[in-house]
Amino acid sequence: MEQRGMGQPEGITAPSCDQHRFMMMSTSDTSTDLPGVFQAETIVVGGGIVGCAIAFELASRGQEVLLVEQSEIASGTSSAAAGMLAADSEEFAHPLLAQAAYDSRELLHKHKDQISALTGMEVGLRRSGFITPFRSYSDLSQYKDKRNVSSDSGQHWWDRSTVQREVAWLNRETYGAYYRPLESEVLPVSLTRAYARSAQMMGARIWEGAQDVRLLVNNDRVRAVTTAKGEITCKHVIVAAGLQGELLMHQVGVTLPSIPVKGEMIAIRFPAEQTAYRPDRTVYAEDVYIVPKANGEVWIGATSLPGRKDHSVSANSVQRLLGAANYWVPGIKEADFLRAWAGVRPSTPDGLPYIGRCGQITGLYTAYGHFRNGILLSAITGHWIAEMLEGKSAEEIGIEALSPDRMNRRGVML
Repeated sequence: MEQRGMGQPEGITAPSCDQHRFMMMSTSDTSTDLPGVFQAETIVVGGGIVGCAIAFELASRGQEVLLVEQSEIASGTSSAAAGMLAADSEEFAHPLLAQAAYDSRELLHKHKDQISALTGMEVGLRRSGFITPFRSYSDLSQYKDKRNVSSDSGQHWWDRSTVQREVAWLNRETYGAYYRPLESEVLPVSLTRAYARSAQMMGARIWEGAQDVRLLVNNDRVRAVTTAKGEITCKHVIVAAGLQGELLMHQVGVTLPSIPVKGEMIAIRFPAEQTAYRPDRTVYAEDVYIVPKANGEVWIGATSLPGRKDHSVSANSVQRLLGAANYWVPGIKEADFLRAWAGVRPSTPDGLPYIGRCGQITGLYTAYGHFRNGILLSAITGHWIAEMLEGKSAEEIGIEALSPDRMNRRGVML
C-alpha cells in the first residue's frame, strides 16, 4: 500500500506554466533602499486555497499583493482535501456559512472561467451533482429531523426505482436518495495552483520557501512581515495560514485558538474493463463520501479525528472507509487501490472561521479556521477580505459572526 502525507497527485496539467513551481519574488521589484528590506502594500501569509483565493481576488481588483508561503503552493492542508463544493449537502455551524457556501460555489464557478481565460489551466471542475442515499425509511427520518430538510429546487427525492434507473452502480437495496444536481467538485491542488498562477498573471507576487515568518507590530499597527530571507514592510497583513495562523497571531499577543482535526482518505481507480461499476456522481452518505474525480480516480473519505496532528494512515481507517464505500457502491471491490493520505484541518471552538479585521491591531486581518470547507468557502473569503481592504466593515458585509474579535468578547482572547 502506498501511504502518503499531504499532497496527492492529481494528473491535471497546465499548458501555460509549470504548476509545481512559482516565480520567486524579485528583489529588484520589491526592494527599498535598505539591504534585506522589501516592501508590499498587502501581504497574504499562507499559500493554501484560502490564501491563493485572496491573492487572486485582490490582484483582480488591481491591488498590490505579495503572497508568502513557508513551503510550496498547495503543499499543506489544501493538498489533502476532497475538493467538494457541497453547498447543498453539507451541514453548517451557522446560517451565515450556509448562505456563504451557495454564494462561494457560484463565485468559484465564475472564477474557473476567468482562470481558464488567463492561464489555460484546468481545475478539474465536475458538475454532476451529489447523491445522499439512505438504507431505510428510519434513516431518512432521522436525517430529516437532524437537518430540517425542506423540499426546494436544490434537491430531488429519488425513490428506490428511480435510484436503480438513474445510478445502476449504487447498492440496489438503497431505500431512496436525495439528488442535488447543483453540487460540484474540483481537484483541490489544481485549483489552488491555478488561483496562484492567475494572481501572478494579474500582477501579484509569490514568495515560496519563506521560513521563520513573523509579524512585526509597532504602536498597535502592523508594520512588516519578517522571514529568514528578509523583512517586508507593508500596510496590510492577511493571515491565511491554516493551523499556523494561531501561532502567527500569538506572536502579536492575540489568541485565536484552532483545533486540529485529522482526516484520512484513499484513492482508487477502476480498470478499463470495470468502468460500468464506477460512480459518475459523488455519493455523499452519512458515513462516507465517494468522489469521482476529473483525473479518472475515485476518492473515498474521510475520517475525523479531533486533536490529531500526525499524517499517518491506519489500516483500521482504510478498512472502515473501504467497507462503507463498498456498501454503497458494490463495484468498488473490483477497483485498484492507489494510495492513502491524511491531512490536518483547522477548526475553531465555535465551528466558525476567523475572517475579518483584528480590532486590536490596525492593518491585521485573519482568514483561517475553515475546517472541512476551505475549498468551498475560498472564493467568498477572498471576496470578503477584498471588500474590507477597500473600506467596508464586517457589519456592512454581514459577517460580524466571523470576526476574530468575537473571541475577545467571549473572554477567550488573552
